[in-house]
Amino acid sequence: MTGFKPALWDGTDPLYAPGIKWNVGKNPAIQYPQWNPPAKYKKAGYAYGPVKLDPPGHKDDEHQPARALRCRELTKEMLRWYEEQEKPKVDPSTWKYLIARYQTDEYSPFHDVKENTREGYVQHLRLLEDVIGHTKISSMTYEAIKKLQKAMQAKKRSISYIHRFFNTMRRVAKYGKALNIQSAREVAETLSEMRFQNSPARQVAPTRDQVYTIIEAADAEGLKSYALGIMIQYEFALRAVDVRGHWLKTDELEGGIIHNGTRWQDGLTWDMIDNDLTRMEKLISKTRKSLTEPYIFDLTGIPEIQARLKELRPKDAVGPVIINPHSGLPYTIYGWSQTWARLRKKTGIPEEIRMMDVRAGAVTEAKSLGADPYMLRDAAQHKDVMTTDRYSRARSDSANNVVRLRQSRG
Repeated sequence: MTGFKPALWDGTDPLYAPGIKWNVGKNPAIQYPQWNPPAKYKKAGYAYGPVKLDPPGHKDDEHQPARALRCRELTKEMLRWYEEQEKPKVDPSTWKYLIARYQTDEYSPFHDVKENTREGYVQHLRLLEDVIGHTKISSMTYEAIKKLQKAMQAKKRSISYIHRFFNTMRRVAKYGKALNIQSAREVAETLSEMRFQNSPARQVAPTRDQVYTIIEAADAEGLKSYALGIMIQYEFALRAVDVRGHWLKTDELEGGIIHNGTRWQDGLTWDMIDNDLTRMEKLISKTRKSLTEPYIFDLTGIPEIQARLKELRPKDAVGPVIINPHSGLPYTIYGWSQTWARLRKKTGIPEEIRMMDVRAGAVTEAKSLGADPYMLRDAAQHKDVMTTDRYSRARSDSANNVVRLRQSRG
């Protein structure tokens, strides 16, 4: 929006307070701040305001950051209202309407998934809207769905692209069914009887030698933290997100590490590792709702990880374990994978070996050494093999047995 600084949205200036006005009372030493909508928005019909900002005081007192944040919140609410006035009304019989309801309704299952999952959903929903947003929900018959599928195939769309597209349509239609929209119910029931081919699982898994070649290359460049992160990923079969963490959008009210309107979360922090460097306790991010107890990883079987932790541990032993030395902050998803790609090229490892395959390499090695399916399930922090118990202590024991098995190979 013109007329407002970028800090309105990204919070980079915590003292930016659009719309603030100071009124002097009987005592000149005390002023009374208010937020006021600009004349343009009042003229357009925005009736909210002025809003009293507590407490009274003066411009430079200790309450100014809180007042500024409130001003930004009120300004964003005003701009969202204004945008809605500018938008043409959406036909409630179209997919565009239902897609918007799915993303914005307070009780939509869209809000039940983690922020990083929602970001992926948003991309798929935009695609769905671009393709069918203008059409009526009732027009999406079995025949229309098959024609759409064939049109995508004719355009050489990938199997995974087509699968994601119809999975997204299925998700939105199911929500429409929950809202008792009859046309959406019919589409949901039609889709429930249809299956769309998905891409086969990747069969690529790096060997131990390849993983440690990357680790050695990272060490050679002074990327000690990166080398440790990859080692922890591989030896404990962890997802990258549970080691390096990730940056997700924030509303500025949350605590933690905030940078450019995002908050770091889900990665390893020093409080998860005991003072003697003998164990690491980690709640797995992907399964935190179904497996609510943390895994307890035994570090004593891998002295090299203990030594690296000791070398990198700061005096206060707080905050993220894995830090990008160039920024002084935890790695981004892009930075983590790009570092792998650069080191892979430098060391001559085939391009098909991706960072995302590190965990698969760990599980593949354990399987080749004779780990049974239940041990593999627990080592990979999966919810189940088919249907199994959910006792976290037993899972931690199984995971550590796999680590010991892999350390004693040969």
